[in-house]
Amino acid sequence: MHHGVREILENTLNQALLVANTRGEILFATRKTRILLQSFFEKGTENEVPDEIHIWLIRGETSKPLLVRHPEKGEIEIHNFPLSASRNLSLLRIERRVVDPGPKALVALGLTAREAEVLYWITEGKTNPEIAVILAAAPDTVKKHAANLYAKLGVPTRTSAARCALSVLLPSA
Repeated sequence: MHHGVREILENTLNQALLVANTRGEILFATRKTRILLQSFFEKGTENEVPDEIHIWLIRGETSKPLLVRHPEKGEIEIHNFPLSASRNLSLLRIERRVVDPGPKALVALGLTAREAEVLYWITEGKTNPEIAVILAAAPDTVKKHAANLYAKLGVPTRTSAARCALSVLLPSA
């Protein structure tokens, strides 16, 4: 009987729920959880939580959600609800975050792909030298792209350029 109930729950709960202990063993996981874990983590076994989640659980920094980013698949946010006073059993809920459309969306502002990348990193709070490293470009090149994109957007500063970008990246804002 128990086995059947477990299977029904695993397949019908339309939420990504997971019960794990501090040893990192998965005691229960819905199908949705398994799909998310497989797509977001390189190595995952059927019975153990990925290292990143395990470390987060052990460290007990679980009052705020764990954010996991994947370059193509977007982000998931993992929330922890301790199931026992000793905190060695946890119910985790995994939520898929709406993906930040990234630099490609900024081409819509009339920028080249490279200018869009520079602008994207500006909105992420990076300095020109940092952007140069990220994009493997010369700092002067980044400066030139920045100047070009300010001109195209008709804005005087990084901040106003970032504001333009965010209106595209976060349409609801």
